[in-house]
Amino acid sequence: MSRNRSNGTYIEYRTNEVMVVRKSCRCGHVMELELRTVVYAKKVEIRNVPVFACTDCVSYEVLPPVKPDLTECINTLGEQPVKQDVSFGERNELADLFHELLLAWPDATDREMEYRMQQAVEERINLLLDIMGYATKSGDPAWIETTERRLSQLSGFVWQEYFSNAV
Repeated sequence: MSRNRSNGTYIEYRTNEVMVVRKSCRCGHVMELELRTVVYAKKVEIRNVPVFACTDCVSYEVLPPVKPDLTECINTLGEQPVKQDVSFGERNELADLFHELLLAWPDATDREMEYRMQQAVEERINLLLDIMGYATKSGDPAWIETTERRLSQLSGFVWQEYFSNAV
């Protein structure tokens, strides 16, 4: 467990699951991708947030493409949130896919996870495009907006950009 102070409120990270996906840390050691529970303001547990963690220098880094959604999630909770449990996968498509893949292939290597993630992203984009077609035909602006947001979370994801220095 590690802590970080953000805007005067402590955010705590608890490890849920560790993936066999790694990258180099600034200290020269290895960071592993973990799905963590982020505890915000000692009241809100945000489950399955993809975070790189280094056990040597005890540093951590939220996976860059999911960080804006985590920040938005925390901002919407406010400074005095009510006690609650939040699934980050319901707010971020990449986090949801990482969680699904970890459950399905817990022992996958970096290369296997890269292949499976690329395949899962492509399949999810196709599904969301189908959903967008239905949302557009129904004329439901909220459904369209939600689907566009979900698509945007996946459309720019390139494995090599975030895992190019994996060891």
